[in-house]
Amino acid sequence: MTIRGHFVSELSTLKAEIMELGALAEDAFDMTLDAIRTKHDGKLDEVIENDKAINELELTINEKATLMIAKQQPVASDLRRIIVCLKVSSDLERMGDLSVDMAKAAKRLQDREDLAVFEKELLAIAAKAKVMVQSVLIAYRDANILEAQKIAAMDDEVDRAYGEFVKSLFEVVAVETGLTEQITQMAFISRYIERIADYCTNIAEWIIYEVNGKRFDLN
Repeated sequence: MTIRGHFVSELSTLKAEIMELGALAEDAFDMTLDAIRTKHDGKLDEVIENDKAINELELTINEKATLMIAKQQPVASDLRRIIVCLKVSSDLERMGDLSVDMAKAAKRLQDREDLAVFEKELLAIAAKAKVMVQSVLIAYRDANILEAQKIAAMDDEVDRAYGEFVKSLFEVVAVETGLTEQITQMAFISRYIERIADYCTNIAEWIIYEVNGKRFDLN
């Protein structure tokens, strides 16, 4: 195999590992949402425990990418692809961390019957973010900048829904002080969902950069 062929093979393997990392991050998000929906604390514990695998894979990707830069001394376009691998893997790892944060906050929720309406709204916001996660992983796999650009519009929807949700939550706090802790945890969870959507937008920006070499702020 030529030097160029070896580099292309290593880069392909690296991207495959990033897709695996993305699948783990997506699974963590899905499992957390399902646990909130079904009130299954065992699944929340599983999300927290599984974060080790996400962290370890991200570290492996970073080490491989760094070694590729040192060994291959890639030209500008190839270096850009490796840098994007590092950035995307970092964002995916943070998405995994946010799912863990969601799981920990959800474990603090008790007697959620009083907040059933808000839980429904929360899961509706999460459904929008879930579509973003799925879409951005496909866009990254296919290096599709048109699909990447659509992520920003989705993020705007999540931001609007998040803002309205938090406002309605704290309107309840003003009259139902006994629910303050519960509502606070729900607000945290909604914030973590909103941040996951933001990281999807970050990845979308890196996709565009990888393809055409220019950074665009989609936020």
